[in-house]
Amino acid sequence: MKKKSLFILLLVLVAFAHISNKIYKYYSPATERLIYMTSHNHDDTLRIAYIGDSWALGHADHHCEISHLIENILNRPVTVASYGIGGLTSKEFYNALFEITDLKLFLEKGYDYCYISVGINDTHKKMSTLYYKKSINCIIQFMITNNIYPIIQEIPDYNIIKIFDESETIKTIKIRLSMIANNIQLDCKQQFRNALDELIIDNGYQNKVCIIRYKSWNSNYETDLKELYNCDQLHLSKRGYSVLDSVIADAILNIELSKNPQTFGKENCLEISH
Repeated sequence: MKKKSLFILLLVLVAFAHISNKIYKYYSPATERLIYMTSHNHDDTLRIAYIGDSWALGHADHHCEISHLIENILNRPVTVASYGIGGLTSKEFYNALFEITDLKLFLEKGYDYCYISVGINDTHKKMSTLYYKKSINCIIQFMITNNIYPIIQEIPDYNIIKIFDESETIKTIKIRLSMIANNIQLDCKQQFRNALDELIIDNGYQNKVCIIRYKSWNSNYETDLKELYNCDQLHLSKRGYSVLDSVIADAILNIELSKNPQTFGKENCLEISH
């Protein structure tokens, strides 16, 4: 009888340890990995990558306007390529840079700029702001090491409450538990925006990273949900991508033209506001 009880206790302890380890791995921040080098192109073409979650995946099917908008001003060839993986958190996407062969080959082609759309799933799943900051920092370090200028998408004003309300019961319970564990609000978008600002300032990235502020293109909540988003109020519509493309193009032009103060003023793409 004692042996049976001890065996059952051992099974319970093993199961508890296994579950605890899975929970720890799920919530723990990213661990920086050995950075591989991408190609460096020496022709006149300006190469832009658009990577990240389902927003990047949707952009791949969108008639991109970024290259056209930039070519007209700079009078040089511009290419834009997109690669997205739907549903990934910021840490999962950072790990994908090393673990997904197609994505690795995509990046190894070499780019001058990289627009990075990650973090939306962090806000939906209620990961911690530390989790988000660590992942973003690792991605930024990867880009800077490869002489790629990172352009980070600030968390957009999607309908986070609607997405939660329409989630399955099991998922809502998991989200509620994550909110308690990580001290995250249901509508946590601003918490993550503030965390991004902290990351930029604490690491001295002000002149090394460009942030696309959500208010620069997504400032009218009710109207934008109808005009810039699909019916799910999470993913962008055709018009939404067009509006965002124009803002991305302006940001890149700002950086490119600011290299020549006589052609362009001394404006900075990144403006931290509190």
